[in-house]
Amino acid sequence: MFKSLPTMVWVIGATIAVAALSPAVGNVATTAPAVAPPAAPAPAAAAPTKAPPSKAKPSTPVEEPVVIKAGTTKLGQVAVDAEGFTLYMSVLDSRNPPKSVCRSKACLTAWKPVYVKKVGIIAGAGVSQAKVGTLIRPDKGVQATLNGWPLYRFAKDQKPGDVLGEGLKGTWHVLSPAGTRLNPPR
Repeated sequence: MFKSLPTMVWVIGATIAVAALSPAVGNVATTAPAVAPPAAPAPAAAAPTKAPPSKAKPSTPVEEPVVIKAGTTKLGQVAVDAEGFTLYMSVLDSRNPPKSVCRSKACLTAWKPVYVKKVGIIAGAGVSQAKVGTLIRPDKGVQATLNGWPLYRFAKDQKPGDVLGEGLKGTWHVLSPAGTRLNPPR
């Protein structure tokens, strides 16, 4: 018996350590817990017929198509995006075939191309579906076009209806809902 004493001490010590560190051991119930009586059912009128809508955001963002529509600014009817921000074209770009020359970091910081996701582009109120399209940019992004003109948002336009980019450097201009320069040269 004394030969196996170190082994027995180890087994007993390990058992005590497990019992001390485990919340389940040592707190074993010897009687069944009391069962509460069932709650009275709620009146039928108070029970909801369906679960309320979840306020949690979906785990994956839902893509929506780019919408190009007509909007009103101090310059009159112009092409705007779904949020109502004014859309611009550059006279340095070409429309047939559509091509964007805004490629530098400085240009792309001031003039945000209207990128199109997989779900596409649609014409909203006041814009013909036949006038909307896309082009492939040098960065392989897909940019929206209107009547062949690549579309941009101006970074300094802070709210829907702003037209702060109109005429900037003689290059940037607001587009009409038909996809023509709003203020063509005379």
